[in-house]
Amino acid sequence: MATMRFLPLLVSAALLGAVLALPNYVDLIPNGANVRLPCSGNDCAVGHQNPSGEGALNAFGYDFAIAGRKWTQALCLQDSDGDGVSNGQELGDPECVWRVGESPARSSDISNPGVNENNIKC
Repeated sequence: MATMRFLPLLVSAALLGAVLALPNYVDLIPNGANVRLPCSGNDCAVGHQNPSGEGALNAFGYDFAIAGRKWTQALCLQDSDGDGVSNGQELGDPECVWRVGESPARSSDISNPGVNENNIKC
């Protein structure tokens, strides 16, 4: 009976540990923390349809997941959102040489590789 009282506490602790173990994905792509929404200029969750990062992934989010949640040359060269600009160009790594922990080649004029800005009306 005493074990049953502690079961909810154990489950909560396990879930908290799992949540805290999730990596910070913005650090795994160049300029991940510098991507803004096209019209408002607000921060956004790069790989999600919802700017707050909850729910469904956008095209870049799916491609990032397929790449093993790593910045690979293939992901860099890809044009996830179909706007005619590679993911690397949009994120400031046009030569696809960026590595985690390094500064990207460019940190200005960053765009969202999961949003086709050609189709947006502000």
